[in-house]
Amino acid sequence: MEKLTKAQKKALQKSEWQKEAEAAARKEQMKKFGLWGAVAVLVGIAIFGLALFVNKSPTSSIDTSQTVPMSSEYDIVLGNKNSKVSLIEYSDLQCPACASYHPLVKQILTEYPNVRYVYRNFPLTNIHPNAQIAAQAGYAANLQGKFWEMADALFTNQPDWEKSPSPQTIFVNYAQKLGLNAEKFTTDMNSQEAKKFVSESEKQAISAGINSTPSFFLNGARITASSYEDFKKLIDDAFEK
Repeated sequence: MEKLTKAQKKALQKSEWQKEAEAAARKEQMKKFGLWGAVAVLVGIAIFGLALFVNKSPTSSIDTSQTVPMSSEYDIVLGNKNSKVSLIEYSDLQCPACASYHPLVKQILTEYPNVRYVYRNFPLTNIHPNAQIAAQAGYAANLQGKFWEMADALFTNQPDWEKSPSPQTIFVNYAQKLGLNAEKFTTDMNSQEAKKFVSESEKQAISAGINSTPSFFLNGARITASSYEDFKKLIDDAFEK
């Protein structure tokens, strides 16, 4: 085995020292990277948690600056008529958004049988040509005690009649399936009383400043709610007052 010269030994020692220094530097660099990586993970978790909280947080609100009358002779009322809490809806039976909200409203009425629910016709006939006659069908069904069942049929099957040139025939079929007197239903649906009931409700809606459907009011004040949780919060608060 050959012996190292002094110069070689010195060079070797220097090389080993450099390696140790480089290893220490890499170790320190890894520590810093690990620290910043942990910070990045924590920040990511915090952002995700905040987004999740925002998405799950209720977005309900009540605007007392816009109010509507609590009752009208052109209302269709369901639930507890003597309740301290009244949920008022201005709706159009041909309105797709109203159809989307319908299951939510059904859930509210199931979970809150003590709520006074008020349905008000506001057919947007300029964009929904069959909305007027659909509202008259609802009126006719209400005379036989089955407005809600008819509204359910109309909303659920909206695509089947919204563009029909003769929706009355379809509505009579729904009435028969609901066990209504078809002859009386047909007469009532096409009556002057039905036309007046719907048109007067529409006039009152316009006078109240309603310009879209569905529009919801709680105890006369305008509310914004997009989920069952939103409605629940507002209704619970109203009952507690």
